[in-house]
Amino acid sequence: MTWRVALVDDEAVQLNLLQKMLDEYGEEHDVSVSFETFASAEAFLFHFEEDKAFDLLVLDIEMGDMNGMELARQLRNQNHDIKLLFVTGYTDYIGQGYEVSAMDYILKPVKKEKLFAVIDRFRKTLPEKKTYLLLDTAEGMKRIQHADILYLEASRHQTLAVAKGETMETSQAFGYFEDILPSAEFIKIHRSYLVNLAHIARIGKQAIVLDDESTLPISRRRYKDVNQAFIAYYKKELE
Repeated sequence: MTWRVALVDDEAVQLNLLQKMLDEYGEEHDVSVSFETFASAEAFLFHFEEDKAFDLLVLDIEMGDMNGMELARQLRNQNHDIKLLFVTGYTDYIGQGYEVSAMDYILKPVKKEKLFAVIDRFRKTLPEKKTYLLLDTAEGMKRIQHADILYLEASRHQTLAVAKGETMETSQAFGYFEDILPSAEFIKIHRSYLVNLAHIARIGKQAIVLDDESTLPISRRRYKDVNQAFIAYYKKELE
């Protein structure tokens, strides 16, 4: 996942600090953050006329001829629903921040813990992006959503993709799926099984149980890694 973030501040030091903090957040939460930085509200508006594909606008308030609050009002008057976060050294505008439906108002100097808490809330407002896997089957190419896959199984020279109520066979190698499926979502539990962590209900010493009550063998040497991946996955889901 990649977020596009616009940073608007007339202080270069502040822009660099925010970018560094957001990069750190991205590394900790497996998110790629792409930045555009602007030294004035006017510069952002000029760019925004041609490129509106931003997920978040982080802006100072006291800047040059047009301040950040005026920029926010102009965006809202034009019915743009971009998420706004004010980062400023002044408390005078807090009430006005609510008028433009800002996510929050962070005072300088910015504390990482406060910024990360706001970005956590921002992340939860984003629509879930669907990801798909293409399978080359005897009936032609088939598309299946990652979330619907229970597991993949190596079966002789074929790979079986098992979803609820459907099993699809493909000539694509099992190793191919190991390489392309994200390790944060799929874990190899056995030399022949690659399982969707979202569908693991519980883990035993010799087998895992999926949420449809089916069981799959787990190799002894993979138990520790699978258990750790399972715990990490659900900790992340609960954040």
